[in-house]
Amino acid sequence: MNTAILEKANQMIKTCENASFGVIDESGFPSVSAISLCNPKSISELVFTTNIGSNKYKRLQANNKVSICHYTDANNLTLVGTCEILIDQETKDKYWQDWFTYVYPEGKTDPTYCVIKFTTKRVSLWIDEEGAEFSI
Repeated sequence: MNTAILEKANQMIKTCENASFGVIDESGFPSVSAISLCNPKSISELVFTTNIGSNKYKRLQANNKVSICHYTDANNLTLVGTCEILIDQETKDKYWQDWFTYVYPEGKTDPTYCVIKFTTKRVSLWIDEEGAEFSI
C-alpha cells in the first residue's frame, strides 16, 4: 500500500464533516443515510452515533456489514467494514458532543443515545487524481 495515499485518506477523513452510510435493509436492499463522525483520527476506525430504535440501529443489529463514503470536490473515499453498537456509559461519555442535545435531549445518559464503532476492512479511494484499493 502507498503510504502517501493512506496519509491523504487519513487527512481527508479528518476534514469531511458528513458521510453517506450504507446498510442492508430488511428486504436485502441497500439503504443509505447521512452520518456525522465523532472526531475521526484515521480511516481504520470511525465512530458516530445513532438513536436506539431508529431504522439504522435495527438494521445494524440484523447485519453489521456496512459501507461509508466520504467525498469532497473530486475526491472520494469509500470504506467497507463492520459496525459494533456500544451502549456503555464510559463510551457514551467519551464521544459526547454538546450539539448532540439536539437529538438526545437528556444528554449523555439519554436512553436512546448509542455509539456506533466502525472498523474498516477494505478501502477504495480517488484522491488528488490517484486511485487505490487495499485491505486494512
